[in-house]
Amino acid sequence: MKREIKLIIITFIGFLFLLWIAKPIRFFLIDNNLPELNSRFIAGIFMRLSIIVLAIKLINIKKIKNYNGLSTSKRVNNIQALAIPFVFILSGIISNWYTYTNTQIYLLLLFILSVFTVGFAEEIVFRGIILPLFIKHFKAKKNVLFISVLCTSLIFGGLHFFNILKEPGNIVGITNQVFFATSISFFFGGLMLRTNNIIIPSIIHGFINLAFGSGILNQKSAPIITGKISEGINWSSIIPTTIFFSFIFLGGAYMIKKVNKSDILKELNI
Repeated sequence: MKREIKLIIITFIGFLFLLWIAKPIRFFLIDNNLPELNSRFIAGIFMRLSIIVLAIKLINIKKIKNYNGLSTSKRVNNIQALAIPFVFILSGIISNWYTYTNTQIYLLLLFILSVFTVGFAEEIVFRGIILPLFIKHFKAKKNVLFISVLCTSLIFGGLHFFNILKEPGNIVGITNQVFFATSISFFFGGLMLRTNNIIIPSIIHGFINLAFGSGILNQKSAPIITGKISEGINWSSIIPTTIFFSFIFLGGAYMIKKVNKSDILKELNI
């Protein structure tokens, strides 16, 4: 097994382990009379900040700071690539505005901090570390960027299958999560390579979580959604959902195609 693959496995396992540590921290906070949702946010924020710090240290150790656009001399490229996610995010925020305005300010601030630490932690680990390691591993391949982004996306999407442990009866819903996570991960991979800056996909990831993750603030709606999903497959939604996921995936593929492969390899000293 090559060095890059070993480091990818170690990074992924370390990421999972640190996320798991949030659970006992959450239980500790609950035992000390903190509300369950607040405890979940605080524990998650703490561990994801730890992941971000450790990931940045690893980026410095592996000398991929320039690839991530974290050098002072690096400029963000191709800002026009943000047009599609901006419209996507804006529509989500508008549709969930009522939820935001009817949430206690303290809880809303915790939610905002939580979703953005998710965005930064996942992007820095997957697009900032795992993706360049795959690029180094597949450097001899003609479609090295496409293959590397795809492999990273499959790992990221597969990670969401762990949600089946929380909702064993929600197989269809979890499968949709996996497909969406894989598609959006592919898009983020293209966005990372196109803009040459890990901060951009991290912020966009955070805003997408903010725009479409507000259901957690409205716990009353959760049982209804789960109930509908567990009743069976809603065939009328499969076609538009597939089109939507495909659109996101193709957006990522288009951005990857526009990237100069030699520039990326040069930044990674390949």
